[in-house]
Amino acid sequence: MDRSTLKQSLKNTLKELTSYIGVSGAEQDVIRALVEKLTPYADTVNVTTQGNLTAVKKGNRPGPTVLIAAHADEIGFAIKHISDSGFLTFDKIGGVPDNLLVGRKVWISSRKIPGVIGTKPGHLQTAEEARLVRPARELYIDVACESAEEVKALGIRVGDRAVFADTLTEMGNGDYLAGRAMDNRAGCAVICELLRQCAAGDFAGTLVVGATCREEVGMVGAGPMGHHVKPDYVIAVDTAPSGDTPDQPDKSLLPIALGKGPAVLLADGCDSAHQYGIFSSVHPAIRKAIENQSNALQLPVQWLTLVGFLSTTDASVYAYAGNGIPEASFTIPRRYSHSPVELLNINDMVSMVAILKGIVETENDTIDLNFLAH
Repeated sequence: MDRSTLKQSLKNTLKELTSYIGVSGAEQDVIRALVEKLTPYADTVNVTTQGNLTAVKKGNRPGPTVLIAAHADEIGFAIKHISDSGFLTFDKIGGVPDNLLVGRKVWISSRKIPGVIGTKPGHLQTAEEARLVRPARELYIDVACESAEEVKALGIRVGDRAVFADTLTEMGNGDYLAGRAMDNRAGCAVICELLRQCAAGDFAGTLVVGATCREEVGMVGAGPMGHHVKPDYVIAVDTAPSGDTPDQPDKSLLPIALGKGPAVLLADGCDSAHQYGIFSSVHPAIRKAIENQSNALQLPVQWLTLVGFLSTTDASVYAYAGNGIPEASFTIPRRYSHSPVELLNINDMVSMVAILKGIVETENDTIDLNFLAH
Protein backbone atom coordinates (compact mmCIF):
# COMPACT_ATOMS: atom_id res chain seq x y z
CA MET A 1 0.00 0.00 0.00
CA ASP A 2 1.49 3.35 -1.03
CA ARG A 3 1.64 6.26 1.38
CA SER A 4 -1.32 8.19 -0.05
CA THR A 5 -3.54 5.09 0.06
CA LEU A 6 -2.45 4.38 3.63
CA LYS A 7 -3.24 7.95 4.65
CA GLN A 8 -6.73 7.66 3.24
CA SER A 9 -7.25 4.30 4.94
CA LEU A 10 -6.20 5.75 8.32
CA LYS A 11 -8.46 8.76 7.77
CA ASN A 12 -11.42 6.50 7.05
CA THR A 13 -10.77 4.39 10.15
CA LEU A 14 -10.32 7.49 12.31
CA LYS A 15 -13.51 9.03 10.97
CA GLU A 16 -15.45 5.90 11.85
CA LEU A 17 -13.92 5.41 15.30
CA THR A 18 -14.48 9.04 16.33
CA SER A 19 -18.14 8.72 15.33
CA TYR A 20 -18.75 6.42 18.29
CA ILE A 21 -19.35 7.60 21.85
CA GLY A 22 -17.01 5.76 24.18
CA VAL A 23 -16.63 7.71 27.41
CA SER A 24 -14.71 5.89 30.14
CA GLY A 25 -16.75 2.97 31.46
CA ALA A 26 -19.02 2.92 28.40
CA GLU A 27 -16.65 1.98 25.58
CA GLN A 28 -18.83 -0.82 24.14
CA ASP A 29 -19.49 0.73 20.71
CA VAL A 30 -15.80 1.45 20.18
CA ILE A 31 -14.78 -2.05 21.27
CA ARG A 32 -17.39 -3.64 18.99
CA ALA A 33 -16.00 -1.70 16.04
CA LEU A 34 -12.43 -2.72 16.89
CA VAL A 35 -13.41 -6.38 17.21
CA GLU A 36 -14.89 -6.22 13.71
CA LYS A 37 -11.78 -4.56 12.28
CA LEU A 38 -9.21 -6.80 14.00
CA THR A 39 -10.85 -10.22 13.73
CA PRO A 40 -9.97 -10.87 10.02
CA TYR A 41 -6.24 -10.49 10.76
CA ALA A 42 -5.92 -12.10 14.22
CA ASP A 43 -5.56 -15.69 15.38
CA THR A 44 -7.74 -14.93 18.39
CA VAL A 45 -9.66 -11.91 19.68
CA ASN A 46 -10.82 -11.55 23.27
CA VAL A 47 -12.78 -8.95 25.24
CA THR A 48 -12.64 -9.19 29.03
CA THR A 49 -15.59 -8.56 31.32
CA GLN A 50 -13.99 -5.24 32.23
CA GLY A 51 -13.82 -4.14 28.59
CA ASN A 52 -10.19 -4.67 27.59
CA LEU A 53 -9.65 -5.99 24.05
CA THR A 54 -6.76 -8.12 22.80
CA ALA A 55 -6.08 -9.49 19.32
CA VAL A 56 -3.28 -12.05 19.05
CA LYS A 57 -1.18 -12.90 15.99
CA LYS A 58 1.55 -15.53 16.31
CA GLY A 59 4.70 -15.20 14.24
CA ASN A 60 6.33 -17.96 12.20
CA ARG A 61 9.38 -18.34 14.46
CA PRO A 62 10.18 -18.17 18.17
CA GLY A 63 10.59 -14.83 19.87
CA PRO A 64 9.23 -12.49 22.53
CA THR A 65 5.63 -11.39 23.00
CA VAL A 66 5.10 -7.68 22.35
CA LEU A 67 1.94 -5.90 23.38
CA ILE A 68 1.14 -2.75 21.39
CA ALA A 69 -1.95 -1.15 22.85
CA ALA A 70 -4.01 2.04 22.69
CA HIS A 71 -6.86 3.05 24.95
CA ALA A 72 -10.42 2.99 23.65
CA ASP A 73 -12.08 5.51 25.94
CA GLU A 74 -12.49 9.28 25.75
CA ILE A 75 -13.28 12.10 28.15
CA GLY A 76 -16.87 13.26 28.52
CA PHE A 77 -19.73 13.51 30.97
CA ALA A 78 -22.15 11.38 32.97
CA ILE A 79 -25.74 12.46 33.61
CA LYS A 80 -26.02 13.08 37.34
CA HIS A 81 -29.61 14.20 37.91
CA ILE A 82 -32.80 14.89 35.96
CA SER A 83 -34.76 17.78 37.44
CA ASP A 84 -38.55 17.98 37.60
CA SER A 85 -38.38 20.75 35.00
CA GLY A 86 -36.42 18.59 32.55
CA PHE A 87 -32.87 19.92 32.93
CA LEU A 88 -29.87 17.64 33.45
CA THR A 89 -26.91 18.12 35.75
CA PHE A 90 -23.74 16.21 34.99
CA ASP A 91 -20.36 15.08 36.27
CA LYS A 92 -17.17 15.33 34.24
CA ILE A 93 -15.53 12.03 33.30
CA GLY A 94 -11.80 12.56 32.82
CA GLY A 95 -9.98 15.85 32.39
CA VAL A 96 -12.57 18.06 30.70
CA PRO A 97 -11.55 21.73 31.09
CA ASP A 98 -14.31 23.84 32.68
CA ASN A 99 -13.60 26.76 30.35
CA LEU A 100 -14.73 24.69 27.34
CA LEU A 101 -18.17 23.83 28.66
CA VAL A 102 -20.57 26.75 28.45
CA GLY A 103 -22.65 27.04 25.30
CA ARG A 104 -21.54 23.72 23.82
CA LYS A 105 -23.71 21.21 21.97
CA VAL A 106 -23.54 17.67 23.36
CA TRP A 107 -24.70 14.19 22.42
CA ILE A 108 -26.15 11.94 25.13
CA SER A 109 -25.76 8.15 25.06
CA SER A 110 -24.87 6.03 22.06
CA ARG A 111 -28.12 7.25 20.49
CA LYS A 112 -26.64 10.76 20.26
CA ILE A 113 -29.62 12.52 21.80
CA PRO A 114 -28.90 16.24 21.31
CA GLY A 115 -28.53 18.71 24.13
CA VAL A 116 -26.82 22.01 24.90
CA ILE A 117 -24.94 23.18 27.97
CA GLY A 118 -26.95 26.23 28.96
CA THR A 119 -25.67 29.68 29.79
CA LYS A 120 -27.14 32.88 31.15
CA PRO A 121 -27.80 35.34 28.30
CA GLY A 122 -24.78 37.55 27.74
CA HIS A 123 -26.78 40.78 27.97
CA LEU A 124 -27.90 39.81 31.47
CA GLN A 125 -24.46 38.95 32.77
CA THR A 126 -22.54 41.33 34.99
CA ALA A 127 -18.96 42.17 34.02
CA GLU A 128 -17.75 39.81 36.73
CA GLU A 129 -20.00 36.98 35.50
CA ALA A 130 -18.75 37.46 31.95
CA ARG A 131 -15.15 36.92 33.13
CA LEU A 132 -15.95 33.98 35.37
CA VAL A 133 -15.33 30.36 34.38
CA ARG A 134 -18.20 28.44 35.90
CA PRO A 135 -17.42 24.91 37.11
CA ALA A 136 -19.34 21.94 35.77
CA ARG A 137 -21.24 21.51 39.04
CA GLU A 138 -22.95 24.87 38.40
CA LEU A 139 -23.98 24.04 34.82
CA TYR A 140 -26.78 22.04 33.24
CA ILE A 141 -27.75 20.38 29.96
CA ASP A 142 -30.91 21.50 28.20
CA VAL A 143 -32.57 18.81 26.05
CA ALA A 144 -35.66 20.93 25.30
CA CYS A 145 -37.95 18.99 27.63
CA GLU A 146 -40.37 20.45 30.17
CA SER A 147 -40.43 17.60 32.68
CA ALA A 148 -38.46 14.65 33.95
CA GLU A 149 -41.01 12.38 32.32
CA GLU A 150 -40.30 13.89 28.89
CA VAL A 151 -36.56 13.39 29.43
CA LYS A 152 -37.05 9.76 30.39
CA ALA A 153 -39.30 9.26 27.36
CA LEU A 154 -36.31 10.21 25.20
CA GLY A 155 -34.45 7.28 26.76
CA ILE A 156 -32.11 9.35 28.93
CA ARG A 157 -31.15 7.80 32.27
CA VAL A 158 -28.96 8.86 35.15
CA GLY A 159 -25.45 7.57 34.42
CA ASP A 160 -25.74 7.90 30.65
CA ARG A 161 -22.56 9.23 29.09
CA ALA A 162 -22.37 12.37 26.97
CA VAL A 163 -19.75 14.01 24.77
CA PHE A 164 -19.20 17.24 22.89
CA ALA A 165 -21.20 17.06 19.67
CA ASP A 166 -18.47 17.16 17.07
CA THR A 167 -17.40 15.18 14.02
CA LEU A 168 -14.08 14.76 12.26
CA THR A 169 -13.11 17.75 10.12
CA GLU A 170 -10.53 17.59 7.34
CA MET A 171 -8.72 20.92 7.26
CA GLY A 172 -7.82 22.91 4.13
CA ASN A 173 -4.54 21.01 4.15
CA GLY A 174 -5.99 17.51 4.07
CA ASP A 175 -3.15 16.05 6.13
CA TYR A 176 -4.59 17.82 9.19
CA LEU A 177 -7.67 16.47 10.95
CA ALA A 178 -9.60 17.98 13.86
CA GLY A 179 -12.32 16.69 16.15
CA ARG A 180 -13.17 15.15 19.50
CA ALA A 181 -11.75 11.85 20.75
CA MET A 182 -8.54 11.99 18.71
CA ASP A 183 -7.22 11.00 22.12
CA ASN A 184 -7.14 8.12 21.57
CA ARG A 185 -9.06 6.88 18.56
CA ALA A 186 -5.97 7.88 16.58
CA GLY A 187 -4.04 5.25 18.52
CA CYS A 188 -6.83 2.73 17.92
CA ALA A 189 -6.62 3.39 14.17
CA VAL A 190 -2.86 2.78 14.30
CA ILE A 191 -3.16 -0.62 15.99
CA CYS A 192 -5.81 -1.69 13.47
CA GLU A 193 -3.53 -0.84 10.57
CA LEU A 194 -0.51 -2.42 12.27
CA LEU A 195 -2.23 -5.77 12.70
CA ARG A 196 -3.48 -5.69 9.10
CA GLN A 197 0.07 -5.13 7.84
CA CYS A 198 1.46 -7.91 10.06
CA ALA A 199 -1.28 -10.42 9.22
CA ALA A 200 1.08 -12.71 7.27
CA GLY A 201 2.82 -13.55 10.54
CA ASP A 202 6.32 -13.16 9.08
CA PHE A 203 7.98 -12.17 12.34
CA ALA A 204 9.48 -13.66 15.48
CA GLY A 205 7.38 -14.25 18.58
CA THR A 206 3.85 -13.02 19.15
CA LEU A 207 2.17 -9.71 18.43
CA VAL A 208 -0.71 -8.71 20.68
CA VAL A 209 -2.54 -5.51 19.81
CA GLY A 210 -4.86 -4.20 22.47
CA ALA A 211 -7.34 -1.54 23.47
CA THR A 212 -7.67 -0.73 27.15
CA CYS A 213 -10.67 0.70 28.94
CA ARG A 214 -10.88 3.70 31.31
CA GLU A 215 -7.45 5.21 30.68
CA GLU A 216 -8.81 8.73 31.08
CA VAL A 217 -9.89 8.09 34.68
CA GLY A 218 -6.67 6.59 36.03
CA MET A 219 -5.35 4.03 33.52
CA VAL A 220 -7.75 1.47 35.02
CA GLY A 221 -7.50 -1.07 32.21
CA ALA A 222 -3.71 -1.14 31.82
CA GLY A 223 -2.95 -3.11 34.98
CA PRO A 224 -5.35 -5.96 34.19
CA MET A 225 -4.17 -5.91 30.56
CA GLY A 226 -0.56 -6.36 31.60
CA HIS A 227 -1.39 -9.13 34.07
CA HIS A 228 -3.55 -10.92 31.48
CA VAL A 229 -1.23 -10.75 28.46
CA LYS A 230 2.08 -11.08 30.33
CA PRO A 231 4.09 -9.61 27.43
CA ASP A 232 7.86 -9.43 27.38
CA TYR A 233 7.52 -5.73 26.61
CA VAL A 234 4.78 -3.23 25.83
CA ILE A 235 4.42 -0.09 23.73
CA ALA A 236 1.55 2.18 24.79
CA VAL A 237 0.25 4.05 21.74
CA ASP A 238 -1.38 7.35 22.67
CA THR A 239 -1.43 11.05 21.81
CA ALA A 240 0.64 13.80 23.42
CA PRO A 241 0.24 17.59 23.60
CA SER A 242 2.29 19.55 21.10
CA GLY A 243 4.00 22.87 21.72
CA ASP A 244 3.72 24.47 18.29
CA THR A 245 1.00 27.10 18.89
CA PRO A 246 1.26 30.85 19.63
CA ASP A 247 0.16 30.43 23.25
CA GLN A 248 3.30 28.37 23.95
CA PRO A 249 6.18 30.72 23.15
CA ASP A 250 8.64 28.69 25.24
CA LYS A 251 9.22 25.81 22.84
CA SER A 252 11.49 24.09 25.35
CA LEU A 253 8.47 23.24 27.52
CA LEU A 254 6.82 21.04 24.88
CA PRO A 255 9.42 20.62 22.12
CA ILE A 256 7.27 18.62 19.71
CA ALA A 257 5.21 19.70 16.71
CA LEU A 258 2.63 18.29 14.32
CA GLY A 259 3.98 16.70 11.15
CA LYS A 260 7.49 16.15 12.54
CA GLY A 261 6.99 12.49 13.38
CA PRO A 262 5.60 10.49 16.31
CA ALA A 263 7.00 11.29 19.75
CA VAL A 264 8.56 9.07 22.41
CA LEU A 265 7.94 10.15 26.00
CA LEU A 266 11.30 9.31 27.54
CA ALA A 267 9.97 10.15 31.00
CA ASP A 268 6.48 11.26 31.86
CA GLY A 269 3.98 11.37 34.69
CA CYS A 270 3.36 13.32 37.83
CA ASP A 271 6.20 14.43 40.05
CA SER A 272 6.19 14.19 43.84
CA ALA A 273 4.47 17.57 44.14
CA HIS A 274 1.25 16.01 42.83
CA GLN A 275 -1.05 13.55 44.53
CA TYR A 276 -0.72 10.74 42.01
CA GLY A 277 3.01 10.03 41.99
CA ILE A 278 2.72 8.09 38.70
CA PHE A 279 5.86 7.86 36.59
CA SER A 280 6.90 6.16 33.36
CA SER A 281 10.37 5.81 31.84
CA VAL A 282 11.09 4.24 28.46
CA HIS A 283 13.04 0.99 28.64
CA PRO A 284 16.43 1.39 26.91
CA ALA A 285 15.90 -1.65 24.68
CA ILE A 286 12.62 -0.26 23.34
CA ARG A 287 14.20 3.15 22.82
CA LYS A 288 16.94 1.47 20.80
CA ALA A 289 14.38 -0.45 18.73
CA ILE A 290 12.50 2.74 17.88
CA GLU A 291 15.76 4.53 17.04
CA ASN A 292 16.85 1.64 14.82
CA GLN A 293 13.64 1.69 12.80
CA SER A 294 13.54 5.49 12.62
CA ASN A 295 17.02 5.43 11.09
CA ALA A 296 16.42 2.43 8.84
CA LEU A 297 13.19 3.86 7.42
CA GLN A 298 14.45 7.46 7.43
CA LEU A 299 11.37 8.55 9.36
CA PRO A 300 11.81 11.25 12.03
CA VAL A 301 10.90 10.64 15.66
CA GLN A 302 10.56 13.35 18.29
CA TRP A 303 11.87 12.84 21.83
CA LEU A 304 10.81 14.59 25.02
CA THR A 305 10.23 14.33 28.73
CA LEU A 306 6.86 15.34 30.16
CA VAL A 307 7.08 15.16 33.94
CA GLY A 308 4.96 17.14 36.37
CA PHE A 309 2.11 18.12 34.04
CA LEU A 310 -0.55 15.68 35.30
CA SER A 311 -0.04 13.90 31.99
CA THR A 312 0.84 10.26 31.46
CA THR A 313 -0.21 7.16 29.52
CA ASP A 314 -1.02 3.52 30.22
CA ALA A 315 2.73 2.85 30.14
CA SER A 316 3.03 4.18 33.67
CA VAL A 317 0.74 1.39 34.91
CA TYR A 318 2.21 -1.39 32.77
CA ALA A 319 5.41 -0.70 34.69
CA TYR A 320 3.63 -2.04 37.81
CA ALA A 321 2.10 -5.12 36.16
CA GLY A 322 3.64 -8.58 36.48
CA ASN A 323 7.28 -8.27 37.43
CA GLY A 324 7.36 -4.77 35.96
CA ILE A 325 6.87 -4.91 32.20
CA PRO A 326 9.48 -3.04 30.10
CA GLU A 327 7.48 -0.23 28.49
CA ALA A 328 7.47 2.84 26.31
CA SER A 329 5.00 5.59 25.45
CA PHE A 330 4.89 6.14 21.68
CA THR A 331 2.63 9.06 20.87
CA ILE A 332 0.96 11.06 18.12
CA PRO A 333 1.38 14.82 18.66
CA ARG A 334 -1.91 16.72 18.83
CA ARG A 335 -2.99 20.27 19.60
CA TYR A 336 -5.84 21.41 21.87
CA SER A 337 -5.85 18.50 24.30
CA HIS A 338 -9.16 17.30 25.70
CA SER A 339 -11.18 19.71 23.59
CA PRO A 340 -13.71 19.04 20.82
CA VAL A 341 -11.17 20.29 18.27
CA GLU A 342 -8.10 18.13 18.90
CA LEU A 343 -5.89 18.59 15.83
CA LEU A 344 -3.30 16.17 14.42
CA ASN A 345 -1.33 15.42 11.26
CA ILE A 346 -2.07 12.09 9.57
CA ASN A 347 1.57 11.75 8.47
CA ASP A 348 2.62 11.20 12.09
CA MET A 349 0.24 8.23 12.24
CA VAL A 350 1.58 6.82 8.95
CA SER A 351 5.16 7.01 10.27
CA MET A 352 4.14 5.43 13.57
CA VAL A 353 2.61 2.45 11.77
CA ALA A 354 5.78 1.94 9.71
CA ILE A 355 8.08 2.12 12.75
CA LEU A 356 5.92 -0.23 14.80
CA LYS A 357 5.78 -2.70 11.91
CA GLY A 358 9.59 -2.56 11.70
CA ILE A 359 9.85 -3.29 15.41
CA VAL A 360 7.57 -6.33 15.09
CA GLU A 361 9.12 -7.72 11.91
CA THR A 362 12.79 -6.86 12.53
CA GLU A 363 13.61 -5.83 16.10
CA ASN A 364 11.65 -8.67 17.72
CA ASP A 365 14.27 -11.12 16.39
CA THR A 366 17.11 -9.59 18.38
CA ILE A 367 15.73 -7.24 21.07
CA ASP A 368 17.68 -7.61 24.33
CA LEU A 369 15.54 -6.62 27.31
CA ASN A 370 18.35 -7.19 29.83
CA PHE A 371 18.39 -3.92 31.74
CA LEU A 372 22.16 -4.03 32.27
CA ALA A 373 22.88 -4.63 28.58
CA HIS A 374 22.27 -0.97 27.75
